Amino acid sequence: MPDYFIFGGCLRSELEFPELAAAHDQTPTWTLHLGDLPAFDGAEVLSDMHPTATCRTQLARRGDTYRYSHSCSGEFEIAADGRTIVFAPASGGSLDIARTDLVARVLLHCVDRGDVSWLHGSAVAVDGTAIAFLAPSGAGKSTLALALARAGAHHVCDDTLPVETSGAPAVWPSDHTLRLRTDSRERLAPAEPAVRRQSDGKFVLTHEALGTGARASRAGRLPLGALYLLTPVIGATCDDEGAAVSRRRIPPTQAVALLMQHIRLGLVVRAGAPALTMQRLAALARTVPVYELRVTRDWSRLGDVASTLIAWHEGERSPAGATRLALHAT
Repeated sequence: MPDYFIFGGCLRSELEFPELAAAHDQTPTWTLHLGDLPAFDGAEVLSDMHPTATCRTQLARRGDTYRYSHSCSGEFEIAADGRTIVFAPASGGSLDIARTDLVARVLLHCVDRGDVSWLHGSAVAVDGTAIAFLAPSGAGKSTLALALARAGAHHVCDDTLPVETSGAPAVWPSDHTLRLRTDSRERLAPAEPAVRRQSDGKFVLTHEALGTGARASRAGRLPLGALYLLTPVIGATCDDEGAAVSRRRIPPTQAVALLMQHIRLGLVVRAGAPALTMQRLAALARTVPVYELRVTRDWSRLGDVASTLIAWHEGERSPAGATRLALHAT
């Protein structure tokens, strides 16, 4: 079975994950088998949702065993040890959706810890310190992170952001990949090999395939220096002075409610966790500055945005002196 790097560990899987970075000479942290699953009688239903009119997801528990079901992909059973997972594909189900389920839902439950907040965001490192961008899908988190990597930062993680909140807040690496829509890939990574997912049409690139001047972080956990709540602005400027990017510090008391909107754990969150999550986020907001980040949604200004952000976190270097980002013509 192939091995893949994810969340600082190794996944050994009978289901192939072409979008994940291959791991070599590693002891598996989690093992995924394909097989049939018996009825889950007597289980406690923790959540039962209908994301769309034709799609249903459910999380149930019996003892220390969990069962995650998705009508569009199949069923995952997590053994009591949290290390063994069995996947039973649904008849006619999508394996692309199943892969997304495992990375975005099931594995988060396996690695869930009381001192980790799972957020919907991307991160880069500047001078050894992580800065993270939180926003809904489609707001440009991945594009901005890759632009920063092209301009001199190091790419850390994409889409799923694990933040350790015990002691000094730190960011974990996720799966050494990033996910781009067609327009972002054409401008920032046209020559790099990528896998196109059928479930959402995004291109998935591994850190190994970044190339062309982009840099990926090889470090483990990194100290977290700032959290940015990304707000795209239509037009060439985002303030009265014509800047391509601006930021506003959000008071910690206001930041907690805003950060709660970006919790990634979703259906697999344990009972009683919302209150604990709020406590963790409150501690995080008191320790790490949280900003509203207004970014002009204009490809011609993306280089200005990236160089300004890097300059903010390098301290001495001015935006004008930062590395410029060259976009590929389309």
